[in-house]
Amino acid sequence: MPEEPGQRLPPGAVYELLGKANLESATTLAQVSALAEDHHGPADRRRLIGVAMNLDPRMLSLEGGRTRQHPFFDDVLFGIRMRADAGNVDLLLLTAPSKQVSGEASHYHDICLHHGAEGIVLAAFIPDEPELAELVASGFPTVAIDTQLFGPRASFISSDNVGGAAAAVRHLAEQGRKRIAYIGASGPEPANIDRRLGYESALGEFELEPREEYVVHADWLHRPAHDLTLQLLELPEPPDAIFCAADVMAIGAMAAIEEAGLRIPDDIAVAGFDDSNYASIVVPSLTSVRQNLTGLGTAAVEAILRMLDSPDSPPPTSVLPVELVVRESTVAQAPSSAGASASGGEERRDRIEILSGPVIGEPASRLSAAALFQLLDETGDALPRAPETASTKRRRQEWRPDKRRLVALAIDTAPDQSFRHAFFDELFYGLRARAYMRGIDLLLITNVGTKPEEPLPPFLELCTRYRAAGLIVGSLSLEEPPVQALANSDYPCVMLDVDLLSDRVAFVMSDNVDGGVKATRHLVETGHRRIAFIGGRGEERPSVDRRFGYQSELARSGLPCPDGYVTMARWLPDLAFEATRAFLALPEPPDAVFCASDVMAIGAMAAIEAAGLRIPDDVAVVGFDDIDYARLVKPTLTTVRQSQDALAEGLIAAMLDLLEHPNAPPTVSVIPIELAVRESSASGGGEQASAQVTGSTTDI
Repeated sequence: MPEEPGQRLPPGAVYELLGKANLESATTLAQVSALAEDHHGPADRRRLIGVAMNLDPRMLSLEGGRTRQHPFFDDVLFGIRMRADAGNVDLLLLTAPSKQVSGEASHYHDICLHHGAEGIVLAAFIPDEPELAELVASGFPTVAIDTQLFGPRASFISSDNVGGAAAAVRHLAEQGRKRIAYIGASGPEPANIDRRLGYESALGEFELEPREEYVVHADWLHRPAHDLTLQLLELPEPPDAIFCAADVMAIGAMAAIEEAGLRIPDDIAVAGFDDSNYASIVVPSLTSVRQNLTGLGTAAVEAILRMLDSPDSPPPTSVLPVELVVRESTVAQAPSSAGASASGGEERRDRIEILSGPVIGEPASRLSAAALFQLLDETGDALPRAPETASTKRRRQEWRPDKRRLVALAIDTAPDQSFRHAFFDELFYGLRARAYMRGIDLLLITNVGTKPEEPLPPFLELCTRYRAAGLIVGSLSLEEPPVQALANSDYPCVMLDVDLLSDRVAFVMSDNVDGGVKATRHLVETGHRRIAFIGGRGEERPSVDRRFGYQSELARSGLPCPDGYVTMARWLPDLAFEATRAFLALPEPPDAVFCASDVMAIGAMAAIEAAGLRIPDDVAVVGFDDIDYARLVKPTLTTVRQSQDALAEGLIAAMLDLLEHPNAPPTVSVIPIELAVRESSASGGGEQASAQVTGSTTDI
């Protein structure tokens, strides 16, 4: 009898997800680098492009102390950043929402001109937004994502939403489904309209009756989709299949179907749209329309650059192809899950390729729909309520475009560090949320470590050129000339994990030494005596400090620290995997491993699992950061929790202090950490939450 799906993923599965993300980043970088070579002009010329992501303000809410991420637009923005990195294109991230959302004019065009931007990419705008008409009329190079835009200097990029939806519904009909429901969004979003159009056109092809009660709107969210699915199941004639316009909503629908005691796909088939990671880790795995989200972002930047290079040519417009990936949620017998997608997908009359979709591991190593549904709640995909509070009204009344500040960010963008939902990714979204709350736009200085052979960009020169009020620098070496130049200037700077000394340089960091101490002390107190350490890059302050805390606690406990127990893995899970294999091959292997990041800890856990050993019985593991994956993996990962939200708040607050109090001493802020004790280091344990921020908490 096959094992039931679990509530968490085994280390090998999460390690596979990390490897997939790294491969996708490397592939995207190779593709965009090839595109960059097609653009002629001085190799050192840098351009500035504006980016406006018109997110629901609730996505930028700090309610509950969590920064929320968007499974669609954050991947699109990631693609924009990747293309910009490859072509010396800096990004002006406009954090103000549109006039229809905020009630105030956004002045995107004026802000772009003020800072020297040459074009703008827009996402999440509906067709009648006033900003669209204003930008088209101005002749300013403009590209919209998923919203049709026409003009002599305006174009759009979208996925084939109509064709993708039609292919999904056609597939359901070919499986014998006659009563097919649609869960979409509401309002005039073009993607929702197009996917419903594809749904209805496929129903017409098979002469299936379109039924009004089968069309519901869940606003792209998993919980409303869950509740609406329960209502669909209570109809006198419930649907036998559901097509959801996004995977997130499909997960909500699947959870509701299972909750009602029905089977997927035997009783009800489900198909989604996006082919997110959720599709391959849920049981049953989800049939979904795969669209290239990062490709939408890269294509949008490419379109702007082509307009700038060829101003007399018609603006380029692209509709990116999609694929239908068939998995277990729509077919009684699962397609092959041997690994890569089938290379020779069936050619259909709608020209949508049909692929046999990969999944992550066997059912027992994946997540039930109910577990994934709960995980979506835990990781911030649910939106908070959106009442119009007095403070919100006051903030809108005080907002003025001419008083908006621009703060620059220079953070390592090396492709091998580009893990989605890892530390810097989550920190960036925290900075974006706090910038939005304070009326600050962000200047993303790109190509910071993207190409190791190239020097870092001239930070001071770029900040002056773009009229930025200050600069935040994250985890870069003090030896780099652009970083050294900051110490000799009076330019307002805030350094993250870089202790640069100057009268106009503030400093913010987590208490990395204390984190190393607490992690090591916990392992000692749980009976471990041979404790190894895997660090990041040896010269970087976070890795140095975490190693110092580890070594000092071993010394205090009278335990040895052999040279063979310490290695550096450059923050990479694959190098941590190999380092752990080397540890396990030692004559006296360690009985615990402390990793300076969660990403490396997952690599270590995967190696321990691959060696046939048990965590924590044979080898315990502790990480650092407390990223989403720490709670997704099984056993759940004990880790030092550094708060990305607190760091983001500290960085923005320190910058505002420099700008508003130029004669005051710069801020030096060390953010407390806490140890989150979970299953990877403690065989048992219940909830043991500590009221002390610097203490430890057990949340197994």
